[in-house]
Amino acid sequence: MAFDADYSSRRGYDPAFLRPGKLDGRVFLPEPRAALARQATPRLDDPKSSLLHYFHYTVVMHRKRRFAIYSAANVDASGRFALPRPKDVWRVDPRIPAEAQVRESFYTGNQFDRGHLTRREDLEFGDSTPAALGAAADTCHWTNCTPQHARFNENRQLWAGIERHILENAVTKDHFRAQVLTGPVFDAKDPVLPGFDDTPFPLRFWKVVAAINASDKLFATAYLLDQRGVIAEFGTKAAPEVPFTGYKTFQTKISEIERLTGLAFKAGLGSRRVSLATFDPLARTKAELPLYIELHHGGEAVLG
Repeated sequence: MAFDADYSSRRGYDPAFLRPGKLDGRVFLPEPRAALARQATPRLDDPKSSLLHYFHYTVVMHRKRRFAIYSAANVDASGRFALPRPKDVWRVDPRIPAEAQVRESFYTGNQFDRGHLTRREDLEFGDSTPAALGAAADTCHWTNCTPQHARFNENRQLWAGIERHILENAVTKDHFRAQVLTGPVFDAKDPVLPGFDDTPFPLRFWKVVAAINASDKLFATAYLLDQRGVIAEFGTKAAPEVPFTGYKTFQTKISEIERLTGLAFKAGLGSRRVSLATFDPLARTKAELPLYIELHHGGEAVLG
Protein backbone atom coordinates (compact mmCIF):
# COMPACT_ATOMS: atom_id res chain seq x y z
CA MET A 1 0.00 0.00 0.00
CA ALA A 2 1.37 3.43 -0.95
CA PHE A 3 1.94 5.83 1.93
CA ASP A 4 -0.97 8.25 2.36
CA ALA A 5 0.56 11.73 2.48
CA ASP A 6 -2.84 13.34 3.19
CA TYR A 7 -2.73 13.70 6.96
CA SER A 8 -6.23 15.15 7.05
CA SER A 9 -7.59 11.63 6.64
CA ARG A 10 -6.09 10.54 9.96
CA ARG A 11 -8.57 10.74 12.84
CA GLY A 12 -6.21 9.77 15.63
CA TYR A 13 -7.07 8.44 19.05
CA ASP A 14 -10.76 7.88 19.83
CA PRO A 15 -11.59 8.34 23.56
CA ALA A 16 -14.82 6.30 23.14
CA PHE A 17 -13.10 3.34 21.47
CA LEU A 18 -13.87 0.89 24.28
CA ARG A 19 -17.62 1.63 24.25
CA PRO A 20 -18.46 3.43 20.99
CA GLY A 21 -21.28 5.92 21.36
CA LYS A 22 -21.43 5.72 25.16
CA LEU A 23 -20.38 8.25 27.77
CA ASP A 24 -19.17 5.69 30.31
CA GLY A 25 -15.87 4.01 29.53
CA ARG A 26 -14.27 6.89 27.66
CA VAL A 27 -10.54 7.27 28.25
CA PHE A 28 -9.37 10.74 27.30
CA LEU A 29 -6.03 11.87 25.97
CA PRO A 30 -3.60 12.64 28.82
CA GLU A 31 -3.89 16.20 30.09
CA PRO A 32 -0.53 17.95 30.60
CA ARG A 33 -0.28 20.25 33.56
CA ALA A 34 0.39 23.92 32.79
CA ALA A 35 4.20 23.81 32.83
CA LEU A 36 4.31 20.74 30.61
CA ALA A 37 1.63 22.09 28.27
CA ARG A 38 3.87 25.06 27.54
CA GLN A 39 6.56 22.63 26.34
CA ALA A 40 4.32 20.95 23.75
CA THR A 41 5.39 21.45 20.13
CA PRO A 42 2.76 23.45 18.19
CA ARG A 43 1.73 22.37 14.72
CA LEU A 44 2.86 24.47 11.77
CA ASP A 45 -0.58 24.30 10.17
CA ASP A 46 -2.46 24.98 13.41
CA PRO A 47 -0.29 26.71 16.06
CA LYS A 48 -3.06 26.48 18.65
CA SER A 49 -2.86 22.68 18.57
CA SER A 50 -0.11 20.22 19.48
CA LEU A 51 -2.08 17.08 18.60
CA LEU A 52 -0.58 14.96 15.82
CA HIS A 53 -3.27 12.52 14.69
CA TYR A 54 -2.38 9.28 12.89
CA PHE A 55 -4.37 6.16 12.04
CA HIS A 56 -5.69 4.93 15.44
CA TYR A 57 -3.26 6.94 17.56
CA THR A 58 -2.25 10.48 18.55
CA VAL A 59 1.09 11.99 19.64
CA VAL A 60 2.10 15.20 21.41
CA MET A 61 5.77 16.19 21.12
CA HIS A 62 8.02 17.92 23.67
CA ARG A 63 9.49 21.12 22.22
CA LYS A 64 12.87 20.96 23.99
CA ARG A 65 13.39 17.22 24.36
CA ARG A 66 12.17 16.49 20.78
CA PHE A 67 10.63 13.18 21.80
CA ALA A 68 6.94 12.46 22.41
CA ILE A 69 5.36 13.52 25.68
CA TYR A 70 2.93 10.69 25.01
CA SER A 71 1.60 8.41 22.30
CA ALA A 72 -2.03 7.33 22.80
CA ALA A 73 -3.42 4.39 20.81
CA ASN A 74 -6.62 2.48 20.24
CA VAL A 75 -5.87 -1.26 20.06
CA ASP A 76 -8.30 -3.82 18.65
CA ALA A 77 -6.63 -7.20 19.10
CA SER A 78 -9.66 -9.09 17.81
CA GLY A 79 -9.47 -7.29 14.45
CA ARG A 80 -5.80 -7.79 13.69
CA PHE A 81 -4.63 -9.14 10.37
CA ALA A 82 -1.75 -11.60 10.10
CA LEU A 83 0.58 -9.26 8.24
CA PRO A 84 4.18 -9.77 7.14
CA ARG A 85 6.69 -7.45 8.81
CA PRO A 86 8.24 -5.26 6.11
CA LYS A 87 11.30 -3.16 6.76
CA ASP A 88 10.47 -0.08 8.80
CA VAL A 89 10.51 3.15 6.80
CA TRP A 90 10.80 6.05 9.24
CA ARG A 91 9.26 9.37 8.23
CA VAL A 92 9.40 12.99 9.29
CA ASP A 93 6.01 14.43 10.21
CA PRO A 94 5.61 17.57 8.06
CA ARG A 95 3.15 19.14 10.49
CA ILE A 96 5.97 20.16 12.87
CA PRO A 97 9.51 21.32 12.01
CA ALA A 98 11.88 18.54 10.96
CA GLU A 99 14.46 19.82 13.45
CA ALA A 100 11.89 19.27 16.23
CA GLN A 101 12.15 15.51 15.60
CA VAL A 102 15.10 13.29 16.60
CA ARG A 103 15.97 11.41 13.42
CA GLU A 104 18.28 8.81 11.89
CA SER A 105 21.66 10.29 12.83
CA PHE A 106 20.98 9.80 16.53
CA TYR A 107 20.67 6.03 16.06
CA THR A 108 23.85 5.57 14.02
CA GLY A 109 26.99 4.02 15.50
CA ASN A 110 25.57 3.01 18.86
CA GLN A 111 23.47 0.30 20.47
CA PHE A 112 20.16 2.16 20.40
CA ASP A 113 17.19 0.83 18.47
CA ARG A 114 14.51 3.04 17.00
CA GLY A 115 11.98 2.12 19.66
CA HIS A 116 8.29 2.44 18.86
CA LEU A 117 6.16 3.97 21.60
CA THR A 118 2.92 2.80 20.01
CA ARG A 119 3.85 -0.63 18.71
CA ARG A 120 3.50 -1.44 15.04
CA GLU A 121 1.84 -4.78 15.83
CA ASP A 122 -0.87 -3.14 17.92
CA LEU A 123 -2.19 -1.17 14.95
CA GLU A 124 -2.37 -4.03 12.45
CA PHE A 125 -6.15 -3.82 12.35
CA GLY A 126 -8.76 -2.10 10.21
CA ASP A 127 -11.58 -2.67 7.75
CA SER A 128 -9.26 -4.32 5.23
CA THR A 129 -5.71 -5.58 4.81
CA PRO A 130 -4.59 -2.36 3.06
CA ALA A 131 -6.07 -0.29 5.90
CA ALA A 132 -4.25 -2.40 8.49
CA LEU A 133 -0.99 -2.09 6.56
CA GLY A 134 -1.40 1.67 6.38
CA ALA A 135 -2.09 1.96 10.10
CA ALA A 136 0.90 -0.20 10.98
CA ALA A 137 3.20 1.80 8.69
CA ASP A 138 1.96 5.02 10.31
CA THR A 139 3.69 4.02 13.55
CA CYS A 140 7.03 4.60 11.81
CA HIS A 141 7.07 8.36 12.27
CA TRP A 142 9.99 9.86 14.17
CA THR A 143 7.42 11.41 16.48
CA ASN A 144 6.56 7.88 17.70
CA CYS A 145 10.21 6.89 18.19
CA THR A 146 12.48 6.92 21.26
CA PRO A 147 15.99 5.52 21.81
CA GLN A 148 15.78 2.10 23.42
CA HIS A 149 18.85 -0.02 23.99
CA ALA A 150 18.75 -3.06 21.69
CA ARG A 151 18.86 -5.46 24.64
CA PHE A 152 15.90 -3.63 26.16
CA ASN A 153 13.82 -3.04 23.04
CA GLU A 154 14.23 -6.50 21.53
CA ASN A 155 13.22 -8.42 24.65
CA ARG A 156 9.80 -9.62 23.58
CA GLN A 157 8.62 -9.91 27.17
CA LEU A 158 8.76 -6.14 27.50
CA TRP A 159 6.28 -4.14 25.39
CA ALA A 160 4.60 -7.24 23.97
CA GLY A 161 4.47 -9.07 27.29
CA ILE A 162 2.78 -6.27 29.20
CA GLU A 163 -0.07 -5.88 26.76
CA ARG A 164 -0.53 -9.65 26.36
CA HIS A 165 -0.53 -9.93 30.15
CA ILE A 166 -3.43 -7.48 30.35
CA LEU A 167 -5.43 -8.48 27.27
CA GLU A 168 -5.28 -12.25 27.68
CA ASN A 169 -6.04 -12.35 31.38
CA ALA A 170 -8.60 -9.65 32.10
CA VAL A 171 -10.43 -8.45 28.98
CA THR A 172 -13.68 -10.02 27.78
CA LYS A 173 -12.98 -12.44 24.96
CA ASP A 174 -15.58 -10.88 22.64
CA HIS A 175 -14.46 -7.30 23.24
CA PHE A 176 -10.73 -7.45 22.73
CA ARG A 177 -10.07 -3.73 22.83
CA ALA A 178 -7.77 -1.55 24.88
CA GLN A 179 -6.58 2.03 25.19
CA VAL A 180 -2.78 2.06 25.44
CA LEU A 181 -1.08 5.30 26.50
CA THR A 182 2.73 5.33 26.40
CA GLY A 183 5.58 7.75 26.85
CA PRO A 184 8.99 8.47 28.35
CA VAL A 185 9.80 9.89 31.76
CA PHE A 186 11.77 13.10 31.21
CA ASP A 187 14.33 13.61 33.96
CA ALA A 188 16.75 16.52 34.39
CA LYS A 189 19.50 13.92 34.99
CA ASP A 190 18.92 12.01 31.73
CA PRO A 191 22.28 11.33 30.01
CA VAL A 192 23.42 12.36 26.54
CA LEU A 193 25.41 10.64 23.82
CA PRO A 194 28.73 12.12 22.64
CA GLY A 195 27.98 14.52 19.81
CA PHE A 196 24.36 14.95 20.90
CA ASP A 197 24.77 17.19 23.91
CA ASP A 198 21.42 18.89 23.23
CA THR A 199 19.51 15.59 23.14
CA PRO A 200 19.22 13.87 26.53
CA PHE A 201 17.66 10.45 26.05
CA PRO A 202 15.06 9.00 28.44
CA LEU A 203 15.91 6.08 30.69
CA ARG A 204 12.41 5.18 31.84
CA PHE A 205 9.17 4.58 29.98
CA TRP A 206 5.60 4.21 31.15
CA LYS A 207 2.40 2.59 29.94
CA VAL A 208 -1.16 3.15 31.10
CA VAL A 209 -3.56 0.52 29.77
CA ALA A 210 -7.36 0.64 30.04
CA ALA A 211 -9.93 -1.95 28.97
CA ILE A 212 -13.35 -3.39 29.78
CA ASN A 213 -13.19 -6.43 32.05
CA ALA A 214 -15.34 -9.54 32.19
CA SER A 215 -17.78 -7.76 34.53
CA ASP A 216 -18.32 -5.08 31.88
CA LYS A 217 -16.49 -2.51 33.97
CA LEU A 218 -13.66 -0.17 33.05
CA PHE A 219 -10.32 -0.98 34.61
CA ALA A 220 -6.91 0.56 34.13
CA THR A 221 -3.39 -0.08 35.28
CA ALA A 222 0.09 1.34 34.79
CA TYR A 223 3.63 0.12 34.23
CA LEU A 224 7.02 1.75 34.59
CA LEU A 225 9.85 0.35 32.48
CA ASP A 226 13.52 1.05 33.13
CA GLN A 227 16.48 0.58 30.76
CA ARG A 228 19.18 1.82 33.13
CA GLY A 229 20.30 -1.67 34.13
CA VAL A 230 20.68 -2.99 30.60
CA ILE A 231 22.65 0.12 29.62
CA ALA A 232 24.89 -0.37 32.64
CA GLU A 233 25.48 -4.02 31.68
CA PHE A 234 25.93 -3.67 27.92
CA GLY A 235 26.79 0.02 27.55
CA THR A 236 26.41 2.32 24.58
CA LYS A 237 29.17 3.65 22.40
CA ALA A 238 31.22 5.83 24.79
CA ALA A 239 28.45 5.63 27.40
CA PRO A 240 28.48 8.33 30.08
CA GLU A 241 29.47 7.41 33.64
CA VAL A 242 26.14 7.08 35.43
CA PRO A 243 25.45 4.94 38.52
CA PHE A 244 22.74 2.84 36.90
CA THR A 245 20.67 0.43 38.98
CA GLY A 246 18.93 -2.86 38.19
CA TYR A 247 16.23 -3.09 35.57
CA LYS A 248 12.80 -4.66 35.75
CA THR A 249 9.27 -4.02 34.53
CA PHE A 250 7.10 -2.92 37.44
CA GLN A 251 3.40 -2.51 37.72
CA THR A 252 2.67 0.72 39.56
CA LYS A 253 -0.16 3.09 40.40
CA ILE A 254 -1.48 5.43 37.74
CA SER A 255 -1.02 8.23 40.27
CA GLU A 256 2.72 7.49 40.30
CA ILE A 257 2.91 7.93 36.51
CA GLU A 258 1.06 11.23 36.93
CA ARG A 259 3.63 12.33 39.52
CA LEU A 260 6.58 11.41 37.31
CA THR A 261 5.27 12.88 34.06
CA GLY A 262 3.14 15.93 34.83
CA LEU A 263 0.23 14.31 33.00
CA ALA A 264 -3.28 13.74 34.31
CA PHE A 265 -5.25 10.71 33.14
CA LYS A 266 -9.03 11.07 32.98
CA ALA A 267 -11.99 8.83 32.17
CA GLY A 268 -15.65 9.47 31.45
CA LEU A 269 -18.25 8.61 34.06
CA GLY A 270 -21.50 9.73 32.52
CA SER A 271 -21.08 13.38 31.62
CA ARG A 272 -18.28 13.85 34.17
CA ARG A 273 -14.53 13.51 33.84
CA VAL A 274 -12.96 11.60 36.71
CA SER A 275 -9.45 10.43 37.43
CA LEU A 276 -8.54 7.23 35.59
CA ALA A 277 -6.95 6.17 38.90
CA THR A 278 -10.53 5.57 40.07
CA PHE A 279 -10.44 2.38 37.99
CA ASP A 280 -6.93 1.31 39.01
CA PRO A 281 -6.97 -1.86 41.17
CA LEU A 282 -3.71 -0.84 42.85
CA ALA A 283 -5.46 2.23 44.22
CA ARG A 284 -8.26 0.20 45.81
CA THR A 285 -8.63 -0.98 49.38
CA LYS A 286 -6.87 -4.09 50.66
CA ALA A 287 -10.20 -5.92 50.78
CA GLU A 288 -10.53 -5.61 47.01
CA LEU A 289 -6.96 -6.66 46.13
CA PRO A 290 -7.44 -10.50 46.01
CA LEU A 291 -9.51 -10.19 42.80
CA TYR A 292 -6.82 -7.98 41.30
CA ILE A 293 -4.05 -10.39 42.26
CA GLU A 294 -5.97 -13.29 40.73
CA LEU A 295 -6.45 -11.42 37.46
CA HIS A 296 -2.87 -10.22 37.22
CA HIS A 297 -0.95 -13.18 38.60
CA GLY A 298 0.84 -11.17 41.23
CA GLY A 299 0.99 -7.84 39.42
CA GLU A 300 4.61 -7.90 38.17
CA ALA A 301 6.07 -8.89 34.81
CA VAL A 302 9.78 -9.62 35.13
CA LEU A 303 12.14 -9.33 32.19
CA GLY A 304 13.71 -12.54 30.92
